[in-house]
Amino acid sequence: MKDRRMAFLIFANLFSSVGSGITMIGIPWLFVTRDGGDAIFGYTTLATTAALFFFSPYMGALIDRYSRKTLLLGSEIVGGTFMIVFALWGLIAGHYETWQLILIYFGGSLYYSMHYPTQFAFTQEIFSRDQYKALNSVLEVQNQSASMIAGGLASLLIDRIDFSWILLADALTYAAGFILFLLIPYQRSAETAGSAAANVSMWRNIGEGFHYLKQKPLLTVFFLCTLMPFVGVMLGNYLYPVYVQSILHGTASVLGASDMIYAVGAVLAGLTIPFLIQRFGSYGTVIVTFLTFTASVLLIYAFPIVGVFLAVKILNGWGNSGTRVARNTIMMETVPNHVMGRVNSFFNAAGMGMRVLMIGMATQVVAFSGVDTALLVLALVLAVSFAGVLATRKLFTVQRSKHLHTP
Repeated sequence: MKDRRMAFLIFANLFSSVGSGITMIGIPWLFVTRDGGDAIFGYTTLATTAALFFFSPYMGALIDRYSRKTLLLGSEIVGGTFMIVFALWGLIAGHYETWQLILIYFGGSLYYSMHYPTQFAFTQEIFSRDQYKALNSVLEVQNQSASMIAGGLASLLIDRIDFSWILLADALTYAAGFILFLLIPYQRSAETAGSAAANVSMWRNIGEGFHYLKQKPLLTVFFLCTLMPFVGVMLGNYLYPVYVQSILHGTASVLGASDMIYAVGAVLAGLTIPFLIQRFGSYGTVIVTFLTFTASVLLIYAFPIVGVFLAVKILNGWGNSGTRVARNTIMMETVPNHVMGRVNSFFNAAGMGMRVLMIGMATQVVAFSGVDTALLVLALVLAVSFAGVLATRKLFTVQRSKHLHTP
């Protein structure tokens, strides 16, 4: 935190994440409180995910082709302008049509999909390799803290003030983020500048990203498999409300408490993972955290008791966030910065595809066999993915051996 770049980065992300987080919580609520809105929101989510799935490779090429700081500033300008236009529209018209809510949701999702891969490549570029472990841990704490703040403010504001004022406040957080990102000193590295200067087409840029992954099959398998805890969390956002209502016979307070406990576990991961990485290495830490997350899902399935569910959610949060911190550290250490945008965007797109498939599968399993069976299927998929992580251990053994024998 003595590095002012880190302070600017954290507070820029915090402002942007809290503002857009409240908006992205409010939009689904406005949908589901309208007649037929739940179905419209489902189709909107599916269509948005599908669109971003196809846009991700293009986004990755943009990140590697242009200045990451310029793209970050541009995302804040576009996001803020988008929100202020709809805020003023709502203040003047007094209400929002369904198509406007769809556009706001798509705009917010597009911002997330462009901003965070850009930020990831930007932070890898401006910080040194020995800072990656602490960097990813601090950013995880910041992300989870922003989620808790956004959730708390949303619960206080959404039913009490007009949504137009929330959008206006969201636009102001983008402005604050723009100013703070602007203050971060930045000079493009020779590697990324040289790559961008090459006179090649955008599709050639995209092809280079896929060519890099094709040459690293074990690394590709590792990064794909370690996406599964996050996919499991996204699936849990659908499964756990049904589980609490139909299996535990709990109230909304149980679900709210579980989300808060999950966030506590996630924050603890950000604080403890650097010590695990120091002790066991990044790959060994992934093994521990991945197993913890898988065990938490199995415990929720095996012991349908409110107390167990709430207690295990802290392991759920710790396991997922810990896997993400260690995975991000490995990605920063192994993937060259000049292809990071394309590589990271490929895995983001793969994660979206996996999410759509898992949610589609889960809806059918819940309808025919119940939510407990869907949790068991999730645990089995996690076990298969963990086997994939173990299959890549040779890659990390070789890397560690080279490191130990380098004078």
